[in-house]
Amino acid sequence: MPRARLLPLLSLPLLGQDSLPPGQQPDDMARLLNTPVIIASRLQQNQEEAPSAVSVVTRTDIERYGWRELADILRTLPGFDFGNDGTALIGLAERGIWAHEGKALLMVNGIQVSPLHNGNVNYYGSYPAELIERVEVIRGPGSAIYGQFAGAAVINLITRSAEDPEAGRFTLRGSSLGAGNFGGGGFLVTNGQFSNGAAISLNVGYQSSPFSRQPYVDTFFTGRSFSQDQGNTRREVTNLFGEVRALGTSVHLVRAAFQEAQVDGGGSGNGNPVLPGLPPGTLGTASRIVQGIRVQRSFAFDHGLSLETRGELLENTGGSVFPQDHNSNGVNHSGTERSRFILDASLHWNLPYPGVLIAGGGLIQDRERSVDLQNQGALRDPKDPTVLLPQQTLQTRYGYLQYTQQAGAFGLTAGGRYEDSDLSNAFAPRLGLTFVQGRFNAKLLYGEAFRSPTLFQTYSTFFAFKGYLRPEIIRSRELELGWRLNGSSVVRLNLYRMSVTRSISFGLDNYNIYYVNAGSTHSKGLEASLEVRNQTWGGFANLSYTRPDGQVDPFFLGSGGNAFLGISPLKVNVGAYLRLGPVQVAPSLLYASAREGQTARSAQSGIAPDDLLPNLVESAPQPGRVIVNLALTWKEWLGVGTEARLSASNLGAANYPILQPYYGAHAPLPANDRMVNLDLVWRF
Repeated sequence: MPRARLLPLLSLPLLGQDSLPPGQQPDDMARLLNTPVIIASRLQQNQEEAPSAVSVVTRTDIERYGWRELADILRTLPGFDFGNDGTALIGLAERGIWAHEGKALLMVNGIQVSPLHNGNVNYYGSYPAELIERVEVIRGPGSAIYGQFAGAAVINLITRSAEDPEAGRFTLRGSSLGAGNFGGGGFLVTNGQFSNGAAISLNVGYQSSPFSRQPYVDTFFTGRSFSQDQGNTRREVTNLFGEVRALGTSVHLVRAAFQEAQVDGGGSGNGNPVLPGLPPGTLGTASRIVQGIRVQRSFAFDHGLSLETRGELLENTGGSVFPQDHNSNGVNHSGTERSRFILDASLHWNLPYPGVLIAGGGLIQDRERSVDLQNQGALRDPKDPTVLLPQQTLQTRYGYLQYTQQAGAFGLTAGGRYEDSDLSNAFAPRLGLTFVQGRFNAKLLYGEAFRSPTLFQTYSTFFAFKGYLRPEIIRSRELELGWRLNGSSVVRLNLYRMSVTRSISFGLDNYNIYYVNAGSTHSKGLEASLEVRNQTWGGFANLSYTRPDGQVDPFFLGSGGNAFLGISPLKVNVGAYLRLGPVQVAPSLLYASAREGQTARSAQSGIAPDDLLPNLVESAPQPGRVIVNLALTWKEWLGVGTEARLSASNLGAANYPILQPYYGAHAPLPANDRMVNLDLVWRF
């Protein structure tokens, strides 16, 4: 029985790579299952021992199926879906729960890239798959390790490590939606080692993505049409991820700069003025930067003890629309700056018997600077709302403890994390029992997570102040069963129940926007998967089914009460690949069952004054769809080290819009058009 081993944090990115153990073939299923994952416990464990429901996507998978960006990858995993947050901001849903605003933590090489103000990530057009070597995902709570924003899911994108033996690569990409809607980019991934033991890696890229060529008719109360093609909703991103290792110290750098057109309303008027040179309904251009640097070092002592230390600085700039309209409440978000500084230290003890104890803690210092359109302070003092400040800070102290014990076929992981900030305090416990015997494995998991209020939600004049917020609480209970059918295939089944209580909810009162603790969401369901990997052929199939469980806030439910709004209850993914000499063919498809979407009448009632039209919670079914994709790969098409990949998504041009998963008065957003991509790769 493999033992859980201590994994120094200095080694995390290296062990996340898709490198080959001696004597194993590139598509060996045993290799995939035995490759260490670290996202679930900070320990080196295989997927079957990890005390979470874990999904792993490798570089081989990304290239094989032609996945273009992170959204393509997540869509193929059980439990994940996407929703529209009003202005073509595409957020994540997980197991029926709208995880967009602070319930899903996104990291690159362990550094948080979820924006500091509310955790919102735009998953479309933001993180190109060509820069990703591996993706590790916790489908469920992760606050016991990662704290804030890790409520319903944790996603870690792992790039090329400084010490990876793989060759470098350069990729040129062209994309098309047709009718003159083009995009593309270029990506460089390289690394090197030096005789003095130092090592460096560089992962840099630029991508321009057309969003859709279909017109958008929104909002319901104007009913005007907005053209999304010809660059009106184009998204551009420049990514820089790097690592330097020297003198026993590791330094990681993460930087992502986004620029995208914002659409709201499809019409103009007093609320959305016409902007010179832009189509009616365009608010303008959002320009944002997310960046961070981490310095970490480990110290080894006698008796199995080691000390892990790290310092981390995160910065977010921009994050809004310019020029501003009335919806900004006078806040010039283009001038907003946010930062977070983290100091963390943890003691790791490899016990004489097969067990590991981790105890640590640290300090987080958050800062937000915000001004209004007159460059005056846009942060209030809740004790005296007449006092406006240009800057606020928030300090959080935290500690965590985890004990992992392996006893024969059984494994135990128990622990938790406590955070105490100037605004609130919260505790996230976890307990995991695992069993691995021969081909069979099982997990029984319980976890809690929290979403703490942020500086932005508490102090910004963008919101009306309704009182101090308390942390949102997420709980999960899971049973996972797995079976290795043979050396090349594995099947898994996961049953779960999740709940969100004391929700930090968004509200509107007489055109005043506010946050308040209100309502709850409960979901239950199952996830099943089959994966087959051989040298020349293989594939995967998975399904996820989710339903509301018990009393759920009607804000997130279809009018029948038996389905979540905007999210397909049943999702099925199927993919296969076949190698024919230098050519590989890999078709895949997604089936998403019928969904409930808000009706126009309901949307109008939520916007118009009550004396004109009473508020009406009403939804109507949106038909289920099948999305067919195809990827063709031709290796050595121009000689050794060259590769051409042609991929097409939504070959049948199925009408599959993105819905708003709450009653927010926005029409279905046309998206997921048929797209063709051509990647030309040179390996060196």
